[in-house]
Amino acid sequence: MKNALSFFHRLQWKLTLSYAIVTAGTVITLAALLVASAIFIENQNADNVNSSYYWTKTGFQDNIPYLLDDPKALQEWLERVQSKGFNAADFKSYTTRETMSHAGTLLTGEPIFVLDPDLNILAAAPLKDPSIIGKPYEKNAPRGYELMTIFAATLQGDKNYIAQSLWHPNGSYLAAFPLRKNDDDPVTAIVVYQAMPFSTVVPANLQIYQAFFTVTTIAMFVVSLPVGAIFGWLASRGLRKRLANISVAAQAWSKGDFNVAPHDPSGDEIGELNHSLNRMAEKLQNLIHTNDELARMEERNRLARDLHDTVKQQTYAARMQLTAAKNLLAVDPTAATGHIDTALQLNRETQQELKLIIDELRPVALQGHGLAQALNEYAGRWQAHTGIKVEALISGERSLPLNVEQALYRVLQEALSNIARHAQADAVSINLSMSPEQVSLIVADNGCGFEPNAVSSNSYGLEGMKGRMEEVGGILKIESTLSEGTTIAAEVKLVPQAHGQQ
Repeated sequence: MKNALSFFHRLQWKLTLSYAIVTAGTVITLAALLVASAIFIENQNADNVNSSYYWTKTGFQDNIPYLLDDPKALQEWLERVQSKGFNAADFKSYTTRETMSHAGTLLTGEPIFVLDPDLNILAAAPLKDPSIIGKPYEKNAPRGYELMTIFAATLQGDKNYIAQSLWHPNGSYLAAFPLRKNDDDPVTAIVVYQAMPFSTVVPANLQIYQAFFTVTTIAMFVVSLPVGAIFGWLASRGLRKRLANISVAAQAWSKGDFNVAPHDPSGDEIGELNHSLNRMAEKLQNLIHTNDELARMEERNRLARDLHDTVKQQTYAARMQLTAAKNLLAVDPTAATGHIDTALQLNRETQQELKLIIDELRPVALQGHGLAQALNEYAGRWQAHTGIKVEALISGERSLPLNVEQALYRVLQEALSNIARHAQADAVSINLSMSPEQVSLIVADNGCGFEPNAVSSNSYGLEGMKGRMEEVGGILKIESTLSEGTTIAAEVKLVPQAHGQQ
């Protein structure tokens, strides 16, 4: 079973299934829209609102005039309708298929009042206060005074439904309709109730619509699925081959064989990816040739650490400057230009760093400067880039061996980079202390901290800092407390012959 399912994990079959499902789903959706449109048109052609007025009024007309002589029976009938709505037995004249649907717009649970021609209350549901029976409606019911504006039309027996109702903000209407046994008789009662305008009816051709939709759905699964599957398989076949060529080349590159180069002359996204990968392969090949000139594994590891400690941080800082420039371009072009200039400067420094690393020279920041000055300048730029406050304290400034300066400078860069990316700090302190016997660098932040024992032994940044200290005979200590911050301390013992090393 597992092998059968893994077969569908392949890109070609994923695309095949997606084409089939989309083809069938599209046609089924169109069929559903067609049926919905037909039902909508049929409802629009029906005089639903007037029918709703008519049938709710008919429900009252067929009962209340005949119950006026029996107040108890009238009260019981009114309470049943108010709580449960009309039933088929309430219609004494004639009914149609839509009768109950239209009459069902009566809002159950809302008050219903029966008034005499003098607008006194004959019955009410619910009847919370029996003392209101026989009293004027306008003083004993909600919106009584408003309804007085339509009672004039009601008392005349006007059948204009709009003149006999008031609209509510929620879309319902409060209606007052005249009731009488026959059209020639005077008005014997007025019913006041609340209802919602009717919006839809069950179409007479519903079964035909259901059958059409069912047949269409079955036909789509029988016809569209195979057609979509065939089309998807054919369309994805070429795509699979193009990706397979790239995969074969990537596997060869992973083994160090750059003679395999995928060829895809198309101009689409896969073609662009192919061209980019070929250019990347060329650059990787050149880089490997450069690395081959290094005789020992230690030198290759040192070069990798140098790249991590410089290019990564400066590229990150340049990206932050470019992001700031993009955000300010429309509102403050001058400030945006300043950020772009800073990014360009960082880019130039990055290029210089790469050249110097390859040439096995010390960092650009240390060229012509001591470690103290380089530290101050880098901390200032880092604070401007990140917005995190930096306080630097330097004591006992003196000349140091070049390899020691380089190692401590790289530790500073990696520590600040980790703070910017992970610590969530708002303040950092840097303490550089130099004496004839030793030099120490302490970088502390007030960030979120971490659990040192939980850090993977493969953590490139931390292991890189430790490795740099070991190369110059120093040690690296890391202390961190969750929610309080992290302190990184680098110490190097100095010996007399180390002074003056270049």
